[in-house]
Amino acid sequence: MNNHKRIQEAIDSRLASLSLDEGFINKKAHRAERQRAVRRPLAIAAVICLCLALAIPVMAATIPSFNRLLSVVSPQIAQWLQPIAMVSESNGIKMEVVAAMNDDDAAVVYVTMKDLTGRRIDRSVNLYDDYYITGATGFTSDVVDFDDKTGTATLRIQAFGGSNLDGQKVTLHIRSFLSGKHVFNDVDSGIDLKNIGAARTVDFDMNNSHGGGGDLYNDLRKQGKIKVLHNDAIKLTFPGIDFLEITNIGMVDNHLHIKTKWTREDVGHGCLYLANAAGEKLYPTSISLNSDPSDTSSGLRQEEDIFAIGPGDLTKYRLKGYFVSYDRHIKGDWQTIFKMEAVAKAKNAACNIVKGSLKIDSIAVSPLGITLQGSDRSGPPDPETGDPEQVQVYAVTDSNSTINKFDTSTFNENGKVTIKYIASSPLDSEKVKAVVIDGHKVEF
Repeated sequence: MNNHKRIQEAIDSRLASLSLDEGFINKKAHRAERQRAVRRPLAIAAVICLCLALAIPVMAATIPSFNRLLSVVSPQIAQWLQPIAMVSESNGIKMEVVAAMNDDDAAVVYVTMKDLTGRRIDRSVNLYDDYYITGATGFTSDVVDFDDKTGTATLRIQAFGGSNLDGQKVTLHIRSFLSGKHVFNDVDSGIDLKNIGAARTVDFDMNNSHGGGGDLYNDLRKQGKIKVLHNDAIKLTFPGIDFLEITNIGMVDNHLHIKTKWTREDVGHGCLYLANAAGEKLYPTSISLNSDPSDTSSGLRQEEDIFAIGPGDLTKYRLKGYFVSYDRHIKGDWQTIFKMEAVAKAKNAACNIVKGSLKIDSIAVSPLGITLQGSDRSGPPDPETGDPEQVQVYAVTDSNSTINKFDTSTFNENGKVTIKYIASSPLDSEKVKAVVIDGHKVEF
């Protein structure tokens, strides 16, 4: 039904753009007066509508970039996509916005990038955080396809703020990207934790921090002033990692504190954790010690990692890290302007589900997927799985089949949390009768 509506809207739009000169109209009107007995406007209109209806999918499929995208995504997703075909070139690299779609909560934009002068594009292309869509927030991106023959990467950009984008012209702006990825997992610091003792501290006002996360973060925010380690007491590095330094480590109020300095954020990122012999991992609460994320006067990002573990348990763990580095940081100015069009409206249900520090109070289902909204999620996303709270979600259709293949992205602003589960194939929201969240069934 929605497809028919979209086709009708496209037909109306094209008919509305037709114009005839006055002389032609007068001639036709005079001729009509002499041949009143021969009028078939309904038949003529039906033929025009049929021709346009048949032409619309053909027109989309004849756009080369959109046609290639159809081979990457499922046919079910393709039926909701709006062809864009807007190109921008910078620094010898072509970026094309191929297609887009949005619902009440999120927007999805498919983009291709191709190096016209070399091989700086590969399947590990990462836009990192140097891109945005006007009117949207909470951006994530991932590579959904890479054509080795042409050196073309297809990326899917997701953002929150979908309902604000309906029918609006938006700007996608990309200023740089990373490529040539290397992953370093379970890198041992070589630090013997049993020798860690009490450390000298200084006061830090949490109001001067621009962010952080973890189980202790909210409590520390409420304290106002907390104790953190002195700067640059030591200089330790992980083997093979040249973009992160440990500048101090010690026990503070029965918790392990580690101060870090990120020296090259443009080529690498990662996190620290404690691991025991059984492979269990303990992640820290992280606090940014920089007051302004855009202030690059110091040129460095400093953090305090706080592990809720006493000195008696330190001997059970090793300090390790998970890191990602890149060979290339390519800068440019890729920008296009296009109009967003919404898919079918979502259907909603209220709920009251608590999962760890996350409280879910509403669920929405649209062709794009499932949206959970709630509050007070203080824990950071797992760096390896990307799942913020390991919430298991699946949809149940009216035929009792289940749908559980999703890509997840999370947006947290001032304690209000939105988690979007983008479906691998569009959901027929009319056929979804329930959503199950960690065993809690919410019916529509």
